[in-house]
Parts: sequence; C-alpha cells; structure tokens
Amino acid sequence: METRDALKNELKEQVSVSDFSFTSNKSYYFSSILILLLWVTFCWEGISSVVQVWYGNEIFNHGFFIVPGSLYLIYLKRNVVLSHKLTPSPLALIVIVPSFFLYIVGVAGDVQLFMHLATFSLLPALIWFMVGDKAAVSILFPLCFMLFSVPVGEQLIPYLQEIAADGSVMLLQLTGVPLFRSGLYIEIPQGRFLVAEACSGVSFFIASFVIGSLYAYLNLVSTKRKVLFLFVSLLFPVIANIVRVYGIILIAYWTDMEYAAGADHLIYGWFFFAFVIVCLLGIGELLHKTDKRELKEKIYCKKGIEHSFLLCMSLVTVMLMAHTWLYLIDNRTLPVSAQQSTFSIALPLCEATSFDLSPVFNNPTNRKEEHFVGTNNSCNISFYEAQFDGVNNELVSELNRIYNPELWSLVNDRNEEIWIESIALNLRVNYLSSPNGQIIKVVHWLSVGERHFNSKVNAKLYEIRQALEGNREMGTIAIVVVPQNYDFSELGSKIKSLK
Repeated sequence: METRDALKNELKEQVSVSDFSFTSNKSYYFSSILILLLWVTFCWEGISSVVQVWYGNEIFNHGFFIVPGSLYLIYLKRNVVLSHKLTPSPLALIVIVPSFFLYIVGVAGDVQLFMHLATFSLLPALIWFMVGDKAAVSILFPLCFMLFSVPVGEQLIPYLQEIAADGSVMLLQLTGVPLFRSGLYIEIPQGRFLVAEACSGVSFFIASFVIGSLYAYLNLVSTKRKVLFLFVSLLFPVIANIVRVYGIILIAYWTDMEYAAGADHLIYGWFFFAFVIVCLLGIGELLHKTDKRELKEKIYCKKGIEHSFLLCMSLVTVMLMAHTWLYLIDNRTLPVSAQQSTFSIALPLCEATSFDLSPVFNNPTNRKEEHFVGTNNSCNISFYEAQFDGVNNELVSELNRIYNPELWSLVNDRNEEIWIESIALNLRVNYLSSPNGQIIKVVHWLSVGERHFNSKVNAKLYEIRQALEGNREMGTIAIVVVPQNYDFSELGSKIKSLK
C-alpha cells in the first residue's frame, strides 16, 4: 500500500513538472495552428470538391464522419500520446513533401483523386510532424483512418456488377429458375432484370470495410483476428449482395413480378444493408468473445513538450513555397493549341441507324455523331466524337462514358489491333448487348492534340505534363460502333484525321 501511494506521489510530481500550458508553450501551439491553417488554405480546392462528392454521392456520405471520428479516436488515446515527449519530427517530411507535389499535379491536371489523396495524406502527416514519431505510432490507426475520407471505390462497380450477376445466375440455376443471360441482363419468363450500378453493392462494400476496420481496432486485440475480421468485412458484403440480387429475382419469379420488380427492390436493399451490418457486427462479437484480452491498469506519466522552432519554420517555409507554386499554376491562363484534330470515316452518310449507343459526355466543347451505310444498304456503322478544351470540362473523367449503361450492357471485351492515322493502337473491343439481345462491337480511343492513346491513364499523364509545361491541347474522345460480325481491320484504313 505504501509503495502504491509513493508511486502516485511520484507521478503527481512528474505531472507538475510536465507543463502543457499555453503560456509556457506559445511557440509550439502557434506553430501547430499556423501549420493547420496553411493546410486548409493550401488544400481548400480539394476540401471543397471532396465535400461536394460526399454530399452528392450517397456512396461516400460516410466521408463527413471520418476526420471527426479520427480526432475522437486520438482523444481517446490522449494519455498514451502525452506519455511521449511531443516534439516535431523531420521524418514526417517523407510524406509531407510528396503530398504537396501530388496535390499540385492534381490541380495542374485537374485530377480530383490526386487532390483528395494528397489532402488527406497531408493532414495525418502534419499531425505526425507536430507530435513526433513515438506519439504518432501510438495513434497510427486514427491517422491512417483519415484516408477513408478519400472518395474512391466507384471503379469497382463494373467488377461488383459482374460478380453479382454471376453469383445470382448460379443460385437461380441451382434452384431451377429458367433464365437467359445477356451481359448484365437476366431474363426470366416473367420479365427482365438489369444488374445496374445501384445493384453492384459498392455502398455495402465500402461501408462494411470502414465499419469493419473501426470495429477491429476498438474491440479486437489479436492481430490475426483483426486481419480475419477485415477479410470477412470485405467478403461478407459481396456474398450478401449476391444473395440480395438472387432473392429479388426469385421473389419476382414466385409472385409473377408483383413484388420486387419496381422500387420495392431498392427498399428491400436498404433493409438488407442494415441486416448485413448487424450480421457483420455479430461475427465481430463472436471473435471478440474468444479474443483473450489482458486487462492491466496502466499508469501513464506525461513527458511534456520539446519544441523545435527552426524545424517548424522550415516546414512553414516549404508550405509557403508550395502555396506560391500552386497559386501560379491555378491562376494562369493556358491557350488551347490551334491544331484541333477531328476524325472522320471515309464512308457515305445515311439518315438513320439501327442502334443508338447514346454515349454520355460531360459538357463537351464540341461533339458530333455520324452514321454510315453498310454493304447491305442499311445503317450499321456509327461514329461519335466529343472534344474537350480542359477549361470547363475534362477529357479523362468518370462522367464521360462510351455508352449509356441504362441502354447497353457489357457482355465481353478483348484487345484488337486497329490502325488510326497509320498508327497501330491495341484497342479494347467491347461487346455490348441491348435489352432485346442485339450485340454490337464498340471501340474508342483518346487523343490529345495529335497524340493518340488507348489508355485513360496515359492520356491523363500526357495532359498533366503538358499543363506543367504551360501548354494545353484539345482532347478528343472518338467512338466507333459496328455490328457483331464486322471486321475492324476493314475500318482502320478508312479513319482519317481532319486538321
């Protein structure tokens, strides 16, 4: 008893020595506030755009709670953090400096993913810089948890759609439901279903992973169990979404399309989502009960603050230099190159077409659409083109789609060599199916000035390089649509560029 009282008295003396008051550490607190304010001003464009995404896209509504939740998790670990001496860490610069560059590149190339990733990499890195290495290790998960603020994951939608369609078709066949599948269309005797983007389950997938990560951190001790639960949180929503799609079609089959055919299945989806989360937490509780936890009363002694004014001012200088570079890039006016390349096909025009691809272009500068007569005197070749000057629009954007997903479904794709202006491009040939079972082939390519690309990534990287060099050239999306049995080798020589 006397030993415990002596320990408490010793800790009280240490706490009294460790002074965290504002008056004694003005330079540390002022430096921290200044650095965070510079982060806000530097990343303001990224912050404002990410808030618009969080608000406008229900997939990423959880983004509003990530940073406040992370700060609360840090608050819960405050005793552990203060048990380490708070001192600026130069090691954090290995994340801070590349994040500045990534953000500037994102602004120059108008790549929101780069801006968002840099924004929410800088914030935890700056916190790491201010609290030091040892304190940052003690709050490693809350700092990494901030990365869930980045709205990424929509790229998984096509893959999740395909998985949902494959799994539901397999279950329907096992239960003896007659069906015909064409791409993402599943047709039963009572009607036709489309595994649309809303049915991909991407919202379930992302939310489950976020909640699973948080639960594993708060409730599980064993590293193996944490990894196992994270794997379950990724796999469980995918399997559950397959069952959901299967259940919707099965209910429609049993009730002759009376139920689960209209908006009902969306309502069922939300109830099912809640059920999935409850089941996921139930699995977590099973792991939690069997996870051996050693409860020990830990007493933390506070170490105080050791401020490095020179190191903080060095970081502030770097941030101000990044501000200046960002300002120069963000406020310059780049003239668009006068050489605007447009394409045409050396075939006679016709007045109607046997199919309508209906590509989706987001605010293009110019666009055109042409249809051509085939050998059987019918309109069976279509050509679409959209131009983007990069001022009020963007060539490489998720908002630009080569076909309308409500009218066409991807059946298959493969690579095929096609000649464009005496240049062989290895283009992806997409086989699309309409609701009535019509199959067409579609190819597309991107052009920046006179350079042609078969990859969005390569086109965007070229645009970023041009922007950093102070140039801007007109970007073009060209799309060619032909019947299923058409040979693209016949078309390549007929595509020409008009300068």
